[in-house]
Amino acid sequence: MKGLTGELKKRVREKDTLLAGCVMDSRSGAVIEMYHETGFDLIMVDREHSGLNNETILEHIRLARALGIPCMVRVAEPGYAELNRTMDYAPDGIFVPRIRTREEVENIIKMIKFPPKGVKGYGASTCPAGKYVGWENPLEQLDFFNKNFVVGIQIETAEALENLDDILSVPGIDIAVVGNDDLSLGMGIPTQFDSPEYIAAVKKIISTCNKYEVLPGIACGDPVRIKFWKEQGMRVFWAAADIMSMWLYTKQSYKAIREELAKI
Repeated sequence: MKGLTGELKKRVREKDTLLAGCVMDSRSGAVIEMYHETGFDLIMVDREHSGLNNETILEHIRLARALGIPCMVRVAEPGYAELNRTMDYAPDGIFVPRIRTREEVENIIKMIKFPPKGVKGYGASTCPAGKYVGWENPLEQLDFFNKNFVVGIQIETAEALENLDDILSVPGIDIAVVGNDDLSLGMGIPTQFDSPEYIAAVKKIISTCNKYEVLPGIACGDPVRIKFWKEQGMRVFWAAADIMSMWLYTKQSYKAIREELAKI
């Protein structure tokens, strides 16, 4: 089975609306099945803010691939070892958090491209993106990965907001997702997501993304807010997180049970 189909890249190019379910805490593959069966377009597995280990992430990616749902990984940091290892698990793409400068993005693009476009190492046949699995020859695989691996970055720092044109004009970026919490912190208006200043900043990110043919996205699970940002031009939504879904459902269920018991 090929480690990368190119279907996610195609949907990005077509500017489709993509609803992503995030895996932040679950070790069980049931979370991948849940997102697949409920109809999500994309799975984002988190390494930045989670305790998930390498084996768990690899198995989540394998199951997503078997079920035919695209899967991206948010890496912990943009070093070569982290990027190289994560790509060898054969997700459909990666997200890199806390971007600040154009130079950072240029280095990231260089590290995730195979030669001659970059410096990524070519894994052995034991890894999911191995030399011979599903490919006629290695050169075909290298070219396919260079063209179809999806690169996402996060706009969530004050520096990124100041350097939008420099950052988003770097060739090779596919998606830019707004990280609300950190961006609002960097702007000095923590969690003030409805303030005119914050909304104006996010609209600026959307317009700059459109200028450079980058698909804009945002971390947002509220249906009303998703509708609002879709109308402003957002196309990618991190719309659910496994641990948050579990907490909210359990809280609502417990409350409903107690209310019924009180009627006896």
